[in-house]
Amino acid sequence: MDYRRLTEEDAKQYRELRLTALQTDADAFSTDFNEASRRPVSATAKNLANPSAVTFGAYDESRLLAMMTLLRLSGKKTSHRAEVLAVYAAEETRGTGVASTLFDHLLAFAREWRGLEQLELAVNSANPRAIRFYERSGFQRIGITPNAQKAEGRYIDELLMVMKL
Repeated sequence: MDYRRLTEEDAKQYRELRLTALQTDADAFSTDFNEASRRPVSATAKNLANPSAVTFGAYDESRLLAMMTLLRLSGKKTSHRAEVLAVYAAEETRGTGVASTLFDHLLAFAREWRGLEQLELAVNSANPRAIRFYERSGFQRIGITPNAQKAEGRYIDELLMVMKL
């Protein structure tokens, strides 16, 4: 498995894996599949080139199998914080340590990012596997956003988590 930071050249594969994630694990994401599928690859490339964000991916040969993004807040009073988002690992990689290794790469980058002190995330409160992963990785629960998402008449609460660097 090869772990590396994604660039604009990875936009097509990233978009394909992202759309798969939004279809197979729709409740894990606040982005809607239909909305995302209408966005062009060029928009994905632009996101991957954003200097306030870094996305890491896990490749098996040339196939992207897992990804996660770190988005730094840009305000003068909030730039010490970053959000972990768009986390997804293909079903075949789950339980193999791929996501943990990928997170280690993201965390190493975060610790070197000058002035960054805190990572934050929101996870579907009904996803115990993801919650355990984040807790094992060092995140702590800090609260819940009730009805954070509404999909097809159902509400999804999100558990808020934080990690001090």
